[in-house]
Amino acid sequence: AAVAASMTCGVFGVQSVSAADKKTLKVAMECGYAPYNWTQPDDSNGAVMTSNGSYMNGYDVLVAKYIAEKLDMDLEITQIDWDGLILSIQSGKVDCAIAGMSITSERSQSVDFSDPYYNANIVAVVAADGPYADAVNVTDFEGATLTSTLNTVWYDVLDQITDYATKDAALDTFASMVAAVHAGKIDGFTCDMPSAKSILVSNPDLKIIDFEGGTGFEVSNEETDLGIPCQKGNTELVDKINEVLAGLSQEDRDAMMDQAVASQPVSN
Repeated sequence: AAVAASMTCGVFGVQSVSAADKKTLKVAMECGYAPYNWTQPDDSNGAVMTSNGSYMNGYDVLVAKYIAEKLDMDLEITQIDWDGLILSIQSGKVDCAIAGMSITSERSQSVDFSDPYYNANIVAVVAADGPYADAVNVTDFEGATLTSTLNTVWYDVLDQITDYATKDAALDTFASMVAAVHAGKIDGFTCDMPSAKSILVSNPDLKIIDFEGGTGFEVSNEETDLGIPCQKGNTELVDKINEVLAGLSQEDRDAMMDQAVASQPVSN
């Protein structure tokens, strides 16, 4: 079917334009959620300057750069607080957000999501020399005390093991959870794989239990699939983003995430 060349986001008809006519893909992200996105003082490791003059890097930045390049568009990243991301899309301030946002039915009432650009599967982090270091099934955590951060699917899934393990009071930060493991107050905690990889960069005495080849927590795709929200009804942009994502293999995505983890500022 023929497609009009003058779409609102200028995604089509860009094959033979001059640099002056090049369209801009305006992307919002939070800038405080390593390894997905973070701010840093310079352009090292391929960081991008945001519209407010700071530099941003991370998996979301790598994905944004990749999509913009494939669509032959310039990239403009705007730092927006988490609670304002969807509003910035609805108001037209930005075209989309790439911000580690899970595709939920509630959010889908306000925005249209792309296909998943990452699946943030849930893992457990334990002491590498502890009694649960060889766990492959969630049932291997019998007698363990585990926790996570409040109001997350990571904490909610611990309800699945309360018949044989203890779901401890939620903690506020990854740093507090790591400290609790080191102090022996808990045996481990749950989070997504990228966050776990980030934590291990500065805590090599911990180990990730990814349940590969075993039985992990039961979660829905809605809880682990991350998508790119666009303005409601902007099917042209969603379709074009999906076309780009279809060419990005799982191996490519994992490699980009590993690159982000390796580039993140290390906190001790």
